[in-house]
Amino acid sequence: MGHTDLTYKVLFDEFEVASIVAEPTLNYTLFEAEFKNSQAEQIKIFNKLEQTLPFYNGESFRNQVHFQFAYQTPVQRWFPYREGYSIKLVNAFIKELKIKGNTFDPFSGSGTTLLASRMADLNSFGIDVNPVSVLAANVENEQYTPEDIIQVEEESKKLTNIEKSKEIFQTSFDLANKVFNQDILQALLQFKQHIKAIQHEKTKEVLFVAWLSIIEDVSNIKKEGNGIKYKNRKRTPNGYINIEKERWENEKFPDNKFSFVKTKLSNRIEIILSDLKFAYGKCDKKPNIYKGNCLDFEKFFSDEIELTFFSPPYCNCFDYFEIHKVELWLGEFVSDKEEFRKLRNTGFRSNTNSLNHKPIIYKNEYLENLISFFEPQKLWNNNIPNVARGYFDDIYTLLNKLYQQTTKNGYIGIVVGNSAYSGVIIPTDSLIAEIAREIGFKVKSIFVTRHLTTSSQQKQELDYLKNYLRESIVLLER
Repeated sequence: MGHTDLTYKVLFDEFEVASIVAEPTLNYTLFEAEFKNSQAEQIKIFNKLEQTLPFYNGESFRNQVHFQFAYQTPVQRWFPYREGYSIKLVNAFIKELKIKGNTFDPFSGSGTTLLASRMADLNSFGIDVNPVSVLAANVENEQYTPEDIIQVEEESKKLTNIEKSKEIFQTSFDLANKVFNQDILQALLQFKQHIKAIQHEKTKEVLFVAWLSIIEDVSNIKKEGNGIKYKNRKRTPNGYINIEKERWENEKFPDNKFSFVKTKLSNRIEIILSDLKFAYGKCDKKPNIYKGNCLDFEKFFSDEIELTFFSPPYCNCFDYFEIHKVELWLGEFVSDKEEFRKLRNTGFRSNTNSLNHKPIIYKNEYLENLISFFEPQKLWNNNIPNVARGYFDDIYTLLNKLYQQTTKNGYIGIVVGNSAYSGVIIPTDSLIAEIAREIGFKVKSIFVTRHLTTSSQQKQELDYLKNYLRESIVLLER
């Protein structure tokens, strides 16, 4: 890896970029015979790709590149968004880079970059294809008057007085009976109907986001890995076992399940009200948030951007629509399987469900050389090579458009993780930097924040390559 003198002193609360830690280049000749043309040849490619890139130790950011501590952050805690990052991370870069102009997040999620920009009194733009994300971002970044807060309080009080209905509520979500205890499902649907009938629009959306935010807590599933996992499936020393659904539900949930759901919802609304009353995030710069594809962002606004800060889906085949499918279905953002399929196809080509027959225009020599090491018999899906190609084709398109709309000396900050398939590392951070250089950006820094874990099987296969499985912040300058 190439290294340069550390020129950034990013300071924000606990942040301080550490001094450079030089990582020794592995001598592939020591094990070339054992690994033939796989790991040794990969390291040759990495050395050639990374020899002039400015890598830095970014461990001071390691707790801010994910959402783990965001539940403690006012406003950001309204809707748990596991794919997000900390508002403190964005604040640090806004402050250090002395950003005064417009900011943008092409994968706005629940609105972290927008919220940080708003707190810094900056105009901002965001776009996302996921309607759940767009709603959460809009609600978190809305401007609330004292009268609005009173309305939320009044509706919250009404909600606490609701009694269990004898009506049987219906949903088009065909997995609902498996995902939820029946009494909990009926309670959720009753509260949704009540919230949807609220006339005051801001109040209705605040309570609806609160309702969406408790779904996972009161369900039989949890978001984990590439999708959702059932909580009644337990790991034991002898492997996984399934606890019978009814028995698990009786152990997990109290007898009065209607009251249980009501309490969860009321508690979440109280958290939101607390933040509103203390005016966290209050300022005059309301973000512009759009529902759409990031590759078409120029169709939504033409303003110049000084800082774009985002985290794209990683090239790891995670399907983020699958992760949010319970909220999408139960919240009525989709009503049938065809609608859900079409929504998946609007996303970045980062998984096999998002391949939409769009032609692959951009080709990268480093990527093609790495794909040539894939062993088809070890890939769980034959489309994975085209996922990788499509992903970086989309990255190329996005960075090209950002280059056109970024101010001179403006910046792009990208939080991204590398991935692995059949013992082959895809060094997304380095490839993004290489693509950015081709377009005309200067690669200012690549902060390596932490190393990522993978399956035990992949760990064994990666062996000497495991240090390349990392999460980084790539900083570009126009």
